Amino acid sequence: MNPKAPARNTKSSGSADLKCATKVASSRSLGRDAAIVALPCALTVVCLWLIFPPRGVWPLAFICLAPWAFAAWHAERAWLFNWLSFLAGWVFFLITLTWLMPVTGLGYVALAFYLALYWPAAGWVIRTGRRRGIRVVWTLPIMWVACEYLRGWVMSGFPWLFLSHAFYEQITLIQISDVTGAYGVSFVAALINGVVVELLLFRFPAPREKARARPVLVALATGAAVLGGTLLYGFIRLNHAEFEQGPRLAIVQEDFLQTSTPPSSEPREVMFARYIVLGAAAARERPDLLVFPETAWGSTQNAEFLEGLSPGSAALATGTYQYGKRCDDAISGFARGDYGPANRVLEFYEKRFRRFAPQRPDLNLPTELPRLPSLGGPPVTVLMGTLAVEFYPDATYPKMGKFNSAIIYDKDGRQRSQRYDKRHLVPFGEYVPFRGGRLHWLYQWLNSLSPFSGRDGKYEYSLTPGAELTVFELELADEVVRFGTPICYEDVMPYVIRDYVWDGDRRRVDFLVNISNDGWFLHGDELPQHLAICVFRAVENRIGIARAVNTGISGFVDPDGRLYSLVREEGRLYGKGLVGYRIDRVRLDSRTSLYGRFGDWFARLCLLLTTLLWGEAVFSRWVGGVRRRIAARRARRNP
Repeated sequence: MNPKAPARNTKSSGSADLKCATKVASSRSLGRDAAIVALPCALTVVCLWLIFPPRGVWPLAFICLAPWAFAAWHAERAWLFNWLSFLAGWVFFLITLTWLMPVTGLGYVALAFYLALYWPAAGWVIRTGRRRGIRVVWTLPIMWVACEYLRGWVMSGFPWLFLSHAFYEQITLIQISDVTGAYGVSFVAALINGVVVELLLFRFPAPREKARARPVLVALATGAAVLGGTLLYGFIRLNHAEFEQGPRLAIVQEDFLQTSTPPSSEPREVMFARYIVLGAAAARERPDLLVFPETAWGSTQNAEFLEGLSPGSAALATGTYQYGKRCDDAISGFARGDYGPANRVLEFYEKRFRRFAPQRPDLNLPTELPRLPSLGGPPVTVLMGTLAVEFYPDATYPKMGKFNSAIIYDKDGRQRSQRYDKRHLVPFGEYVPFRGGRLHWLYQWLNSLSPFSGRDGKYEYSLTPGAELTVFELELADEVVRFGTPICYEDVMPYVIRDYVWDGDRRRVDFLVNISNDGWFLHGDELPQHLAICVFRAVENRIGIARAVNTGISGFVDPDGRLYSLVREEGRLYGKGLVGYRIDRVRLDSRTSLYGRFGDWFARLCLLLTTLLWGEAVFSRWVGGVRRRIAARRARRNP
């Protein structure tokens, strides 16, 4: 008797078992398996599209992920689920980020492609959990939060369209954000989705699985406890909020659409005229601070450039210094209550328009500009967005720094030496990577692809990030308050706002003023989505926020996330021709914030657990597969 015979029989039996298992795993036809995945994915895409502003069907956020997660559990062909899941994610981001197309069509498609990769990555966790006996009610919320967290950090972060953002008007539900950040609200919503999946699996179990009541009962009890606890916490926090009335702020909003190709907007002189006239109307009500949006009229207006440095530079457009100087003179007088300098500037530009209007009918130049009251108005402290320039004569490259900045003019007309330079710049929108060092060639190529690099692709529009989070002070009759000025996209970045508000358990500022220019996105869905995200920054850090935004949506957010004093017209919050101003008191909060002190601890915990499942999947499916193939080869060589 051959002593190796039993081993051969064992191997033969194992091979037969493997073939049998493979046959069982592929028991469905390809078409049926595709339908079981594609239809639920399509349903999830539609539901997700409906939950976010401006549609705002927020109750669907509790069930929108369930069809897709059900398909992840049911699909027999992993490769098929991954590809269809990726395709569903790509379609979702393409239809919800259409507001990016006017700025960069190529970037819009590429960003949607990148974001879609998180869908199969998330589904991978569900399927790995299934192999390890971990129910979807646990894997779904943990991995969804982990993927949102990664989206908020990778490649400088794009924390947009989080599941939590659908609930920005559900004030009681979102109060948990001061503990977990917005990620906690996403977790609760995804957990309820997981409960729905468990109910579906009880009614429609996956192949080779039996319907069991215990997982459903555990899921229902867990979902009820978590949702109930979240609402109870929100109720308690809302009933212990006692706000102090802060300074009166005037936030000014105009409607100037921006494009990446010339002419990029209405003439900047027209923008200046309309903003300053609207600002004068607001100043008559004597606010403590009057706020114009980010780069309100496109001037370079920082004191270092206008007073202490050379006015000429080949890297600056012709007339940059002259335009900035005229705007500086006008705003200086405006802050003092002397409108004479502003009216002289308006008269100068009016004469210029009349001279050039017949020669350039394509520009549609106005032949009349509005004027401010000749008697002037009350002095007012002015906060405005501007471009800032600094020259570095001793540097090799670059020899100039350009900044997206916030500056202040006091009531005596003097511009403060202190300014805030935006720190978190938008890749390809405000800077091109690899500008310095050995990869400068790559920078030049990427810069040439940008719609902002001019007709020849050589204009270097990249800004320089700021060095610090500047804290401004505002003197009132009986106290001094401190505030910060996050610019535009910075208010969607959780860690940027947290760092601005908190230094450990010490509050750095009393309120925030967000200045933004959303005119690049025309009158699209970006405007209400941007506002919804800002609400969470207020709750996370227990901070009042005022927003002055070109094209809107401008207004106030209290530390509990309530919106008030929004610029609106006949119920419209945004749209063509919606301009105006609002004056109200920003609300101050003395409460502490666990999120402010410890940051994204909750999201990082979810990421850690998800990474363990990703790691297990990689090891068992890839490393284990390689080891099995090597063992099979050795077995064939040594029968």
